[in-house]
Amino acid sequence: MDVKQYELIDHTADIGIRVAGRDLEELFVRAAEAMFDVMVASKPNLTSSINVPVDVTAHTQDELLVKWLQELLYVFDTRHLVLSSFYIDKLTDTALSGVAKGMKFDELRHEVKHQIKAVTYHKLSVEKKSDVWCARIVFDI
Repeated sequence: MDVKQYELIDHTADIGIRVAGRDLEELFVRAAEAMFDVMVASKPNLTSSINVPVDVTAHTQDELLVKWLQELLYVFDTRHLVLSSFYIDKLTDTALSGVAKGMKFDELRHEVKHQIKAVTYHKLSVEKKSDVWCARIVFDI
């Protein structure tokens, strides 16, 4: 699998993804990009102008990935922001601090492909394989 892409996983009634990164930071960024790609189709050349600070903590790396994605999904659901750029300032095994950039959802520019209700722990995995970090995440739709 190319480190810059994700792949969909067949899953009954839900959507799963497999994502990879050269390091844990890239893995988390790629997972966020993949989640928004699954959710929203955007017309090209859209400028991301709204910054959203994101700070999450957890007990494990797996849980941290879920909480990161849950926080981004919460921003989409409550502030109606389509996030497209993700920057991580600090990342440990149990804490993440960063910024997501995006724009207000606009029906002329965006189309909802799949309404994700939740980021789940079902079949969740975060692991390092050789020199690549890999994750499997399932979204409840």
